[in-house]
Amino acid sequence: MLTLLVGINSKYVHTALGLRYVGEYCKQQGYNIQLLEETINTPILAVLENIMSYKAEIYGFSVHIWNRDFVFRLIRMLKKLRPEAKVIVGGPEVAFDAPRTFKDLPMVDFLIEGEGEIVFAQLLASLTEKTALPQHVAYLKDGKVELNGGVTVLEDMSILPFPYPDLEEVAAAHKIVYYECTRGCPFCCSYCLSGISRSVRQRPLEMVLRDMDRFIAAKVPLVKFVDRTYNLDEKYFLPMLRYLASADTDTTFHLEIKVDLLSEKVLDFLETAPKHRFQLEIGVQSTNPATLKAINRFDNWPKLVHNCQRLLGFGNMHLHMDLIAGLPYESLTEFKKSFDDVYALQPQMLQLGFLKVLPGTQMSHETKEHGLRYMDEPPYEILATNYMPYEDMQFLKRLENVLDQTYNSDYYGHLLRYLITQQQEGAFAFYTKLTDWWVEKGHYPQTHNAKGVAKLLYDYIREQLSIAEAQIALEILRYDVFIELPGWQPEYLNWYADKIFDVVSSFWRDEAQVLQYVPDYKFSSWRQIHKNYPIEFFKYDPETGLPREFYLLHNCTQSGKKLLELNFAK
Repeated sequence: MLTLLVGINSKYVHTALGLRYVGEYCKQQGYNIQLLEETINTPILAVLENIMSYKAEIYGFSVHIWNRDFVFRLIRMLKKLRPEAKVIVGGPEVAFDAPRTFKDLPMVDFLIEGEGEIVFAQLLASLTEKTALPQHVAYLKDGKVELNGGVTVLEDMSILPFPYPDLEEVAAAHKIVYYECTRGCPFCCSYCLSGISRSVRQRPLEMVLRDMDRFIAAKVPLVKFVDRTYNLDEKYFLPMLRYLASADTDTTFHLEIKVDLLSEKVLDFLETAPKHRFQLEIGVQSTNPATLKAINRFDNWPKLVHNCQRLLGFGNMHLHMDLIAGLPYESLTEFKKSFDDVYALQPQMLQLGFLKVLPGTQMSHETKEHGLRYMDEPPYEILATNYMPYEDMQFLKRLENVLDQTYNSDYYGHLLRYLITQQQEGAFAFYTKLTDWWVEKGHYPQTHNAKGVAKLLYDYIREQLSIAEAQIALEILRYDVFIELPGWQPEYLNWYADKIFDVVSSFWRDEAQVLQYVPDYKFSSWRQIHKNYPIEFFKYDPETGLPREFYLLHNCTQSGKKLLELNFAK
């Protein structure tokens, strides 16, 4: 009896971790399992054709917030073509609200409530042997939903097999490898489903390290831990961090942490970690005390700031920080303060998200209390609240678009810092002004590449700043373009290539001097020199904020220091 597990990912680079665990566990129990992974971007009839080609007798679908509509459409078509086949659904989008799922999709045969590895295998056994259904499997009987045990969790993480039997293919396709060493969450954030069980279960450390060795050997570029709070137990996660830091690998490990839980001992260790070995995601969500109390979050803000400042000061890892708009008791005024508080820390990315009122969460039961108006269908995104009207929420949508294309692009950091300082009203006030201008000029909601954004910032500077301020800002913009987009010199910026030609040529003809800056330099051709080692002249130093004339060499090769100031006369 063939069972086909179907994972519909949001992007090609993603992998369906939950289904992989279910499939590999069921294979160990002797069942004939195959896995098919597609994306929501593939034409649905092409996905259906692929599914039908397997001629399975049982089909399992994992349902998430991003694929619910796509999966439900697939199941409706599949059941028309294969009515005799059994269709089983599971996943966070259906596991906590079986009645709603069966109302929307009555042709589903069974629904797995909760974490499904063991339950799915038990269900296959009952279907194969025609025995009684196991607990934690919901189904329709005489038009009524039988919950049959309610939501379950997997208590023993050691039974989980390695989820990537096709690891070489996954690595070759440069897909993101997801992994979990723990499940559950001790916190009870009102908008989240992860803390409903309140139990945290750990996979044995020796098994985790063995799995990490396999990822490292396969040269996986990115391993993304899906643990809701990676750093709950220092005695568990610190040995893992030390092991990963000492490995001979270029793999990056992405961890979601509660940063105010980090001890000085952990911080001291992280300071020694190889560059780009770890990247950290930190969910701040809000800094408004009333909001944090309402959503059951209890952060130590002074310690959070201290720890983030230390981590950022190390210069060896990427920090990704999150805010959520639309939370209780947070109007645009309170959100502005949250934004300015987090922006002041200068993480590499500040993600502005919007509240999703997920079915089954505490937040979904507080709709009337807070006047939550949100989408009835996935992604259940907030539209307005008692505290933030629709117009303010839409403005934040526009600001998010601008923030992603400017600050989060990591191309124009020096310029943005200057513009915010000059305005002297804070980061949120600056992005408000920039967003209003961006929309007025018709640049929203389009997505612009880095070069397009440079031209928009150039236009903004010319239109919004005084002549004196614009002169400095354009010099800083030219500096950012030179260091972040080497080889591209748009005509609208004031480049000095012709004026400094003789000085630069003299430099390259003095090989002894060149080797002082680029020890592994070897002449190949003048074209390669200009491509690999561009030199430019500047009249303002964005690092010090002072006028200063200097030459900068950008080493665009894979070795050596990237930015080198040349000490010779103009």
